[in-house]
Amino acid sequence: MRVLLVFAMVVLFWAFNARADCKHDCDLDYERATQECQTQYNNPENKQPDELQDCLDQAEADLKSCLENCKDEWDTHDD
Repeated sequence: MRVLLVFAMVVLFWAFNARADCKHDCDLDYERATQECQTQYNNPENKQPDELQDCLDQAEADLKSCLENCKDEWDTHDD
């Protein structure tokens, strides 16, 4: 019985860390993407400032999608 309890605790700990890692990876990807947007489009020579906003909007959409994938992956492990 103790072995089963320890095993369950280890599985829950692993699952929690996996979810946290997934969200952390999403946040890192978002940070990198927004930095790339700033580097590429936030300069005085940019004749189309909408490109910066489009890039930032895409980065945000990618973040939301990534977080949804993390949630879906977590929900799959709950079954």
